[in-house]
Amino acid sequence: MKNLKVKTSLLTLALALPAFASYAAAEPSKEALQEQMIEIQNRLDQLEGAKNSATNQDNTSINFYGTLRPTFGLTSTDNTDSWDVGDALSRIGIAAEHTLDNGMTAFAKGEFKIHIENTGNFGDARKAYVGIKGDFGRVAIGKQDTTQYAIIGDPVDIFNRASTPLAYDDVGQFRQQELVSYRKSFGNVDFRVEGQFKGESATEGSDFVNGGVKYNGDGFTVAAAYLTKDLAGTDQNTVGVSASKSFGDLYIAAAYQDVDNGGVNSDVTTLDLVGAYKINEIYKLKVGYGLLSDDLIVNSNEVTRINTTIEWHGSPDFYLFAEYQNNNFDKDDARDSNQFIVGMRYNFNYNF
Repeated sequence: MKNLKVKTSLLTLALALPAFASYAAAEPSKEALQEQMIEIQNRLDQLEGAKNSATNQDNTSINFYGTLRPTFGLTSTDNTDSWDVGDALSRIGIAAEHTLDNGMTAFAKGEFKIHIENTGNFGDARKAYVGIKGDFGRVAIGKQDTTQYAIIGDPVDIFNRASTPLAYDDVGQFRQQELVSYRKSFGNVDFRVEGQFKGESATEGSDFVNGGVKYNGDGFTVAAAYLTKDLAGTDQNTVGVSASKSFGDLYIAAAYQDVDNGGVNSDVTTLDLVGAYKINEIYKLKVGYGLLSDDLIVNSNEVTRINTTIEWHGSPDFYLFAEYQNNNFDKDDARDSNQFIVGMRYNFNYNF
């Protein structure tokens, strides 16, 4: 900014000097002097416009980012073996922030899926919202992360596959469209709440409210969230808690959900336990246990999942991984499977 002021002053002086030199050489007429003053003023106005434009650019920051995550692996059941190229939620996005004159900040984000496993085309939006933030907190409208995922699911979402976290994935809320959200931090405590408003839908149960709090301590977090959703003839109420802790190179986290679907023999609980250990600067080991339990007598989806992953970090932006996962369904042996996948992950992040 100092350089801009210096350049502006020098340009102003450079524009004025010809007029003063002309005046010193010979006394101009009144009309000629007025024309010169008008020309100087016009050029000063142009400089002011350029300065304001530069100031607006200084007040705006843009972040272009993405992650590409192709996988290749085998899914083995009692009946079949299936080899497949897959994708672990590749995406690309752009985010922008602009500082307003009143001290508040406007922001926006658009993030989109990339389907590497198909034609490599862009898919649905993962996020698409605009908002404003300041001392009052943060308000945004559009497709965003839910509180349920951000503070309950995210701490245990450490693996390189689409269907994670291991148990939360079955019933948890992730990103949702048509949200109005509010966020506010009070010291170490983060408060979040959002509502979904699908006014164009005639289906009962389209809307939900989700809120929660998260405490960020010294190397640990604890969080609790509550979600209520209208269903046909009843309500769905979900309570979730999570905790995480770092011990140097070791990270552990747990998440639990209780989903009350308002009926007899219809409730669901999920439990995720994960750990990650940084063996050295190159290798990292991850393990996880996920359990989904339900009260269903018929068509039960109870399942236990165990995951073991080893990662090779060639750089902060690129690494290779190999994962093994066992899926064991309590009442449907035909769905049991063992999966082994290898993959690559390339991240990029540029700020302007």
